Amino acid sequence: MSEPATVESIADGISEDEVIFPPGDLLSDEPPLESDLHRDQIDLLIHILKLWWRERQDFYASGNLTIYYSPNQKKS
Repeated sequence: MSEPATVESIADGISEDEVIFPPGDLLSDEPPLESDLHRDQIDLLIHILKLWWRERQDFYASGNLTIYYSPNQKKS
């Protein structure tokens, strides 16, 4: 089995100066979009669908959460 790709191997040949980081101080009056509860709910729904359709081979279930990015946490 092959090794999973790492950030270092993906970013070979790209200097930090070439990477454009988004601003980290965006203001919003909206509540946070996702929480651990939302992730747990997605996980629960996927597990239920897989159990419900365990005899079927014609479906795919997945989930997605917004990724939070902080330029203070960037790694070299």
